Amino acid sequence: MKRLLFYLIMPVLVLSCTDPHYDTPYTSVIDNFPAATYMENDSSLNVSLWVKLLKHTDMFNTINLQASYTCFVPDNEAMKLYLQQQGVTTVEALNKETARLLVRFHTVPGTKYSSVDFTNGLLPDSTASGDYLATRFLDNGGWVQVNEEAVIQKTKQVTNAYLHILNRVLTPVTATLWEQLDQSRYAVFAAAVEATGLKEQLNTIVTQQTNANGQLISRKYLYTVFAVSDSVYQLKNINSLAALKDTLKAGSDITSPANKLYQYVAYHLLNQQLSFDELSYFAESDKTRSKNYATMATNELINVSEKNKEILINSIGSQSAGARMIRINKNCKNGVIHEVDHWMPVVSPKATKVRWELTDYPELSFISFYRKSSGSSTQQRVIGTGDVTSYRWLSVPESKSGLTYELSGKNESVKIKALNADYLILSLGTFGWVEMQSPAIIAGKYAVYLEHFNPKANEAGGKLMFILDGNYLGNEVTTSGANKTTDQYLTNTKIGEVTFSQTGTHTLRILAGDSKNAYLDCITFSPL
Repeated sequence: MKRLLFYLIMPVLVLSCTDPHYDTPYTSVIDNFPAATYMENDSSLNVSLWVKLLKHTDMFNTINLQASYTCFVPDNEAMKLYLQQQGVTTVEALNKETARLLVRFHTVPGTKYSSVDFTNGLLPDSTASGDYLATRFLDNGGWVQVNEEAVIQKTKQVTNAYLHILNRVLTPVTATLWEQLDQSRYAVFAAAVEATGLKEQLNTIVTQQTNANGQLISRKYLYTVFAVSDSVYQLKNINSLAALKDTLKAGSDITSPANKLYQYVAYHLLNQQLSFDELSYFAESDKTRSKNYATMATNELINVSEKNKEILINSIGSQSAGARMIRINKNCKNGVIHEVDHWMPVVSPKATKVRWELTDYPELSFISFYRKSSGSSTQQRVIGTGDVTSYRWLSVPESKSGLTYELSGKNESVKIKALNADYLILSLGTFGWVEMQSPAIIAGKYAVYLEHFNPKANEAGGKLMFILDGNYLGNEVTTSGANKTTDQYLTNTKIGEVTFSQTGTHTLRILAGDSKNAYLDCITFSPL
């Protein structure tokens, strides 16, 4: 599902009102300076005003720490224009809170992104302000644009960071998805979002809940919205919410998930944040160039396909000519908006390959490193029984850890190749089990495969059986030591075949046949 990230306490960089690292030693070699010191000493970068901003916000020494940063740094001309727009003449005249937000929004802590790491999409890691920057390559020679408003002029690698020098100051993201939609351009679509009761979800950044153990857990849910402008609706003679309801034959109970208007709006929402680059990505081995995504409308999916080097949504023969994303990667505090050139009614796509990632549940966003870009070290978090409702499980004995979320580090050259570099580790004990709900899958016949990490072991272990909708599926699968002569590897193991008579979600129970751990990536359903 989605690239969801828990909005926890950010590093000291985010919260400090005074520089807490004023007397802290930092990396400093004669010719190799850390980020802030390098910017102060290299006049050719033309960023002296940004250096003044770092000092004004008490963040100079923080940016010098022995840590990793990606710094997007406006040059002096960009800063002069920004100061003029703010009605001041000096950096020191800026309100400190405004200035700190500006620095945080331009800084990605924890990771050093070089130019070769950029895509036509969102960076995997958030800025220190908790937002995601979008990059895209311009047609004129590979220049990189950031957030559709600034172009990278040059890049410099220093001891603790990559410095990307910009020709404009980036505007910090402050609007939620709802606030971005609530404007004249999307008047009809926004009215439908509000009328169906979905506004609250699109206007919420962080939720706080008390788990079964009485602990307060914060989660940040991220969404993708395919927005329809009024000008597109007008092509269908839809000029108001009432006209949209009439076109859909929606009836009166529009807050019911079964209502046609509710289904229509929810069909334009994904319960995950996906950039254009992620939506348009197809592996070289994927000859179909087609994939389905579950929407927030019950058991309804959209199709994304590549046809004649063009990315289309719901290009399904006579059913639908397809929609194009004409404005992409509009960042908001709780997701991303892509504007489409078609009103996009609900249609039923054909069956495609489904990769159900077993860590793909929004509730896991309470884990601080959930789906973060991997650091050097592997991180694990045992999932407590009160933490989530997406999984039900029984450990035998109860002292077994049960379920663990793992994000593989970059030093794990094999493990890191998993989808999103993460795993659901089962440590259930013999006769233990875990149960979970699949995403919606189109009706049809499928071959079912388990994608998992296979550690090298002296004997076969991590044995599992699968029960799908109450019926045993295939034979027992071994997930470790399956090949004693081979070192650790990622593999696809066929579980069996299944036929779904109708489109919908399915209940999977995994039974443990021994006490060994199993590292699970995803389950794949391949149409037959």
